[in-house]
Amino acid sequence: MSKPKRMHPAFILFHVIRSLRDTILPFIAAIIAIPKEHFFFVIIGLIALALVFTIFSTLSWWRFTYEVTNDELRIESGIFIRKKRYISKGRIQSIDISANVLHRVFKLAKVQIETAGSGAEGTLTAIKLSEAEDLRTELKGYQTNDVDLEKTEETMKTPTVPFFQISNKRLFLAGSTSGSIGVLAGLFAFAASEMEQFIPDDFYDNTVEWVVGLSFALLIIVIIVILLFLWLVGIAGTMIKFWNFRIERHEKELFITRGLLEKKQTTIPLNRIQAIGIEESIIRQPLGYAKVFAEVAAGSVEEGDEFSSVLFPMLKESEVEEFLKTILPTHAHVDGAWHAIPKRGLSYYLLRTLLPVCLISVPVYIFFPGFMWAVAIVLLLAFMLGYLSFRDTGFQLEKKRMLLQYRRISKTTMIIFHRRIQSIEKKQHALHRKQGLATLCVSILGTNSVGAHYFLKELAEADADKLANWYSHRKRVEDMDYSKNEKEK
Repeated sequence: MSKPKRMHPAFILFHVIRSLRDTILPFIAAIIAIPKEHFFFVIIGLIALALVFTIFSTLSWWRFTYEVTNDELRIESGIFIRKKRYISKGRIQSIDISANVLHRVFKLAKVQIETAGSGAEGTLTAIKLSEAEDLRTELKGYQTNDVDLEKTEETMKTPTVPFFQISNKRLFLAGSTSGSIGVLAGLFAFAASEMEQFIPDDFYDNTVEWVVGLSFALLIIVIIVILLFLWLVGIAGTMIKFWNFRIERHEKELFITRGLLEKKQTTIPLNRIQAIGIEESIIRQPLGYAKVFAEVAAGSVEEGDEFSSVLFPMLKESEVEEFLKTILPTHAHVDGAWHAIPKRGLSYYLLRTLLPVCLISVPVYIFFPGFMWAVAIVLLLAFMLGYLSFRDTGFQLEKKRMLLQYRRISKTTMIIFHRRIQSIEKKQHALHRKQGLATLCVSILGTNSVGAHYFLKELAEADADKLANWYSHRKRVEDMDYSKNEKEK
């Protein structure tokens, strides 16, 4: 590319749609607040806003150019104020290519370029797919096995690099156990409450009377049908996001391809991985499955995309070690003995989970005494969660890395190398000091500006000091053996 180029004109359509999407909430609020007789003005305002967005999107497309020289990528943009950005090829860490439904209609792709320490540096929203591949090859000097977003499964069965790919059966199981039904149920309840304003009063009142008049058994069936529907929606959402999920290990990067409606290729530079996590949700753990994810420095690989750090959506526990040996061999061999939390710390874990439920039970007892049976069930679940959190908290210490294990609701194991740790902080209050306990906070660079923090609560004070000394004076303690649990003093 020796001359400045513009993106595909479809950029105008994409930009208008994104602008309208970003302003849809104020319009929904206006529709709810404005009387029905003034609804016509809301429609006129929406049309006028779309026209303004179209004009500015056209100008933005015309004023946006990009060019690749021998040493850098040059991007110029701005309608009234011109911005010139020069991205050195040597500073480029990752180049991600994605294509949603609209992109694929026009045979286009979105290219996102990230540099070390600054996150997303340049984005080309709509260029031809072939140009996107040529651009990545020219900027990074490589081409992945998955250069074609429309590549068939048959061609993907002959890889030249180590890889893992999820099966449709495993993906369906991942969606079935994703736990998203709770979130969807909340959204469904909110949407149902807001729909009241748009439903005729007679119809709404008759529906409420019909529901109230249902027998208890029939009401339970209706609830089960709704939950089943939400469960299926959760499965569909997971399968759409992770369809044909595939991760490849290259010399300096990991390449991830996924997506049904929006096909994405994500690059994760190995030198930006700060920690590896193994997450076992409360639903998947009894079934023996886990998710593997990465903490990546300098912003999310795809800004605002929580799935960008997922290295594999669902693996059997017995497959995790093989996965790490294949994809990230330096993080493999997670099979040592864990230093447990002393028994005197159990009361703190139980208190943290039981206290909120006890506080909620007071107004329930006063205003809804007939529902105390539900409070009793929640108390039992909170007790179990507190005990599991106590039982699953611990650490392993090796010469060059530490392994932390804790539970909020899901059980999580973090593998962190010494050189990736930014700080270790020891905390104690008066009761901790009296009982010989301490809380340790381990901080690393994370997917946002504040980093990622991991807490080991109610450690034995001697163990907390060992971890702090290992971080501060690793050379003096690297020959010590931490493979066995010490007896509680």
